[in-house]
Amino acid sequence: MLQSKFSHSLIKNFGREKLATFSFILLLFTWLAVPYGASGDMDYHLTSIWCGWGERPGLCENIQTLSEDPNARFSNHVSAEVPFMFQICDSRNIDYWPYCEFEVNHTESQRLRMAPQEHMSFYYRIMSFFASDNIQMSVMIIRIINILISAMAFYLLLTLTTGKLKFAAISGLTFSIIPYGLQHFSGVTTRSWAITGVMTSWAFLSSFLATPKKDARIRRLRILAYIFAVFLALSSRLDALLMVVISSIFIAILHLTFEKSMTFRQVCTGISVFVFIGFVSQFLPIVKQYANFEIPESHGTAQYILFQILHVPEFVADWWNYQIGQTGSGPGIIGIIGITLFAINVAFALQKASTRQCLVFISFSLIVFLLLAKTSSVGKTMVPLSGFYTLGLAMPWMGISILISNNKLQFMSTNGNRRTAFCLLSFSNAAYFYSLLEFYTRRGTSIGWFEKISLNDIWWWDIVIGPNFVFLIGALMFPVFLTTTWRSVLTEPKDV
Repeated sequence: MLQSKFSHSLIKNFGREKLATFSFILLLFTWLAVPYGASGDMDYHLTSIWCGWGERPGLCENIQTLSEDPNARFSNHVSAEVPFMFQICDSRNIDYWPYCEFEVNHTESQRLRMAPQEHMSFYYRIMSFFASDNIQMSVMIIRIINILISAMAFYLLLTLTTGKLKFAAISGLTFSIIPYGLQHFSGVTTRSWAITGVMTSWAFLSSFLATPKKDARIRRLRILAYIFAVFLALSSRLDALLMVVISSIFIAILHLTFEKSMTFRQVCTGISVFVFIGFVSQFLPIVKQYANFEIPESHGTAQYILFQILHVPEFVADWWNYQIGQTGSGPGIIGIIGITLFAINVAFALQKASTRQCLVFISFSLIVFLLLAKTSSVGKTMVPLSGFYTLGLAMPWMGISILISNNKLQFMSTNGNRRTAFCLLSFSNAAYFYSLLEFYTRRGTSIGWFEKISLNDIWWWDIVIGPNFVFLIGALMFPVFLTTTWRSVLTEPKDV
């Protein structure tokens, strides 16, 4: 019985999965060393949290809405007075842009931008309960809550998925969380919930659909996990919800066509249905807003399309901090390792690919392309927004490719490949973590030249533990996390 095998597997591997989750929590806790202002939009997110329920004495006062500029890149002109959070330098928080003279004295409050009330997400409203006049403590509590939520999703992924699906899901997670994933999981912005929801929802839905109806308890657990992941996306960002819907549609189609050969007529019918849905969606304002492309008026249609075709792949590479073309002067070693390992895994998955698998992979790739191109339309510019807005799609993109692969030998199937991957990813994690701590402890000066290896400099934690110790723990915990996680995967019974 599938249920008895699942229960036996759950009891047998509970220790491994619990250990893997605990190591994941410890790893994320080291990322609290990155200051809470370490984001270009942190003023927007923190003010939105503090004003999640409107004006409150001492926390959010004098909300103002200015007339919108139709030519502005982002039509957002709402601000409020909140307790002093961080110094602003060239319209950015100084932790992220430390190129002004730091001021010792500051006012008790400051005016910062925020989300309009009609666009206030559930995430801001929920986290607003933890807002207080003690900014650092409030932010720390919010970040710890986000760490525990990410850990819960990770634990559910380890315990509620089995067999090939578990292998596929953990493979996708392994090669998509470096360098940005860990930073966002432990962050204070909406991206924490958004990325977690997009990354895990497809696996929970697939496990639910694959469970026989007679195993009611397991089905309930798996559908609740899926609802939890959808809630994270829905509560944080509408674009994340859109990604969840897209990956869920793929999983539903794969379930309906499982072990069935697709005829040319069925393919044409499916395409016709999507075209019909696209046509009907034009009459739904909210769908039309997110589905349609608005080409910047200063550029021609052909120019815009050609630019997207040439440069969108660069923003996919930006998931791994590749930093080429429009996004930087790279590539750097972290990006090279990340995109190479991801490509190798996908190449293994596509060996012996059937027509069905090729169609699914090409369709998903096209959707990733369109979503990234859509971000340029939202920003009213030729250049798409940063790749981390769509980072969550990396896991289902690889995971689904492995899940439906006809090749029994995947990249992570052999001990040698796993050791190689662990070493390279651990190096990438350590290098990126060091570069962040170096940037913030030295406030953006004399970085990347290794004039001194020690990170002891300006330290924002008022505790005895220094940045060198935190870096060492973070660097060591990542291979521990990978090892314990994959031991849980590899001890899965082959027939489950």
